[in-house]
Amino acid sequence: MATITKKPAAKPAAKKSATAKAAAKKTTTTKPIAKKATMAKPAAKKAAPVKKTSTAAKPAVKKTATAAKPAAKKAAPVKTAVELSVTGNKKIGTLMKEFNKQFPYLRLKICYSYARQAVAKGESISGIDPDKTLASVRRADSGGDISISGNKKIKSLEKEFDTVFGLYAQVCYTEKDGHRYYTSGSADEMTLAAFNKKCEADGCKKGEWK
Repeated sequence: MATITKKPAAKPAAKKSATAKAAAKKTTTTKPIAKKATMAKPAAKKAAPVKKTSTAAKPAVKKTATAAKPAAKKAAPVKTAVELSVTGNKKIGTLMKEFNKQFPYLRLKICYSYARQAVAKGESISGIDPDKTLASVRRADSGGDISISGNKKIKSLEKEFDTVFGLYAQVCYTEKDGHRYYTSGSADEMTLAAFNKKCEADGCKKGEWK
C-alpha cells in the first residue's frame, strides 16, 4: 500500500515545473521595451530646425549695412562758387541786381568809356540806362563775354569790362555814415569776395543796385 501513494505525488510536481516555463515566457515580454527606446530618434529630428534662426539673422545684417551707404552720399555734395555770366544780351539792370545779390555790400556801376576822363577831373558821372543791353551800348569793335566770381580781383573785373565791352565799370561801396565811394588803391588789389567781407566787418551798408 505504501507504493501506491508515492506515484501520484510525483506528477503534480512536474506540473509545477511547467508553470515555471510559463513564468519564463512572461520574462521574455521585456523585448518591447527595446522598441520604446527607438522612439527617442524623432526627438533628435525636432532639434534640427534650429538652423532656421541662424539664416533669419543674415538678412538683418545686410539691411543695416546697406542702410548706412545713403548717409555717406548725403555728405558728398560740396558747395561751389557761383559765377555770374556777362553776355551781350543781358540788361545792365539785371547784371547790377545779380552782382549786388552775390556781393551785398558792393555795387557795380557801368558807364560809357568817356566817363573815365570825367572821374579823373573829379566830376560826377552817371551810369548807363539799366534797361539797355550790353550789346546795345558796347563799343562797336568789341566782342566776347566775361564771368564774375568771388575770387576775381576788382581791378581785373574793371579791366575786362574795358577790354571786352569798351565800357567803364567801377565797383562801389557805401560806408556806415552813408557816403559812397569807388574802390581804388589797395582795394583794387583785393578779390570781390574779400572786399565784400571787409566792408561787412567795417559796418558798411548793404548797397542797392541802383
